[in-house]
Amino acid sequence: MKNRVVPVLITLVLIIVVGIFTAISLINNYRKGSTEFVDFEETYELDENQYVVVLNDAIQDYRGIEDGGSVYISAQAVADSINDRFYWDSNEHIFIYTTATQVIKAYPDEQAYHVGDETVSLDYVPVKTIDGTVYVSVNYIQEYTQCEVESFSDPNRLVLTTQWGDKTAVTASEDTVLRLAGDLQSDILKDVTAGETVTVVASEEDWSWTNVVTDDGYVGWIENRYLGDTQTVTTQAPPFQEEEFTYIKEEGTICYAWHQMTTEELSGVNYLIQALNNTSSINIIGPTWFSFDGTDGHVRSIGNADYVNYAHQVGVKVWAVFQNQATPGGEMNGINTDNILAYTSKRETLVSEVISYALEYGIDGINLDFEMILEEGADNYIQFIRELSVACRNNGLCFSIDNYVPLYTQHYDRAEQALFADYLVIMGYDEYGAFSSEPGPGASLPYVQQGIEDTLALIGGDSSKVINAIPFYTNVWEDDGVNPAGLNTTATMPEARSYLQRYPESTVITWNSELGYNYCYYTSPLNGSQISMWLEDADSIAAKLELMDQYDLAGVAIWKLQQESADAWTPIAAYVNGETIPTHERQQEAQAQSQ
Repeated sequence: MKNRVVPVLITLVLIIVVGIFTAISLINNYRKGSTEFVDFEETYELDENQYVVVLNDAIQDYRGIEDGGSVYISAQAVADSINDRFYWDSNEHIFIYTTATQVIKAYPDEQAYHVGDETVSLDYVPVKTIDGTVYVSVNYIQEYTQCEVESFSDPNRLVLTTQWGDKTAVTASEDTVLRLAGDLQSDILKDVTAGETVTVVASEEDWSWTNVVTDDGYVGWIENRYLGDTQTVTTQAPPFQEEEFTYIKEEGTICYAWHQMTTEELSGVNYLIQALNNTSSINIIGPTWFSFDGTDGHVRSIGNADYVNYAHQVGVKVWAVFQNQATPGGEMNGINTDNILAYTSKRETLVSEVISYALEYGIDGINLDFEMILEEGADNYIQFIRELSVACRNNGLCFSIDNYVPLYTQHYDRAEQALFADYLVIMGYDEYGAFSSEPGPGASLPYVQQGIEDTLALIGGDSSKVINAIPFYTNVWEDDGVNPAGLNTTATMPEARSYLQRYPESTVITWNSELGYNYCYYTSPLNGSQISMWLEDADSIAAKLELMDQYDLAGVAIWKLQQESADAWTPIAAYVNGETIPTHERQQEAQAQSQ
């Protein structure tokens, strides 16, 4: 029995010893990690001649492709991630870049680009169709983009940088490896030698790995125990000739009044004389002259030179309004607008015809009032702005653009607008209206203030480019007991006052300093409905102008002439002339002191 036990014990001991050594070996091998190198092409699904694109230290979800000695990136990817001033017209197959004074076109598979009637030949093809997709050469991208580009082979990497400044770097303290993922069992991208510096992409205190990118375009992970202390390095942008934009700037504070008209007859001098009668401090007028004529890019005009000549005689400049309406005064339609602006040939026709009219009439500027722009049509709209701005600048015409408050229209790209246009006009009204489910003010002080501050934030804070527009109309609300906003009527300033004169004994008027309005209401003895309004009057206008004055804006715009009461011009004149604005509070204080 004893003889049998000993061999069994020896066997068990041997099994345990082998198991221990095996476990130790497995642990050591695990701790050592994978020694396999990544199959780069398989991992990143690279076909022949394709490149992984690393843009600003991040691997992109698109690929570069080498063809004819140049590396290309898809036109859509270029516009989306590298330089959004590049524009691809997918309808007419034109790749466009717009400078301050030129519209530059490249057509697929031509070894040249075009500026007006001039053709510029190149030693490479700037835009090429490869397997049905349009690609752009990185050489051409560099012509118009401040960027650094390096390509590496075996495996293929294309490294682009468009952002510079402070970055976090770290140096390897000893030889190690860069892995595809932050895991010892992840395969190796490349060896890293002691003293090699890499850029930190992501790192946290409780992480044992750091996400880094190497100078030659590998993005991966290094175990922290092989890294030294981090340091901040400042990268410098390469030399690049920045585009120079020049702007037309009006002297003094602008008072721009829109003059709505829908027929040629209404654009006559007599109607201008009537519109300007008893006004004060207007230095620019905006007749609504230009609109779409059909869907092929033609412009309908109801303007004339006599109107302009008279305006100039009385010291008023003319910024004629171009609206995206099928007929003057008609509906603004985003779908119809995009169907026109999506074609380069149609945009060119619009620009050519509106500039021709402008020069014929002798106007001073063009005010673009395109509304209801669709989010999916925003790129086409912005490209039209660029192209129209070039024509205006080259012809000495001031170019301004009307915008809603940014709250609902972030896709309007006000930063790009501000770069190309002389002025941006905030349509700082329609806070509440016929579209509202409840009654409210047309342009309260918080609403106006947010519109100004949001706009300034989007354009880099340049208040000298911003004009805020105020309304000369009031929304009259009727609460019938069922729907608080049951009947909404838009009234001119005199019409709104006439409502208050119907039942003066039962009408309540209260000044609301927070909103900047006289709030008025009464109950109709005819049907029991409550009529209410936030009254647009001299007090409300003064409150808005006082607010605007704090932001040192370029001026005020007004929608629209012939809706005002005479006293509205008193605060406007004070604002334009740099005088103390007669706000409600100042008038109350003056009355108290006089008693």
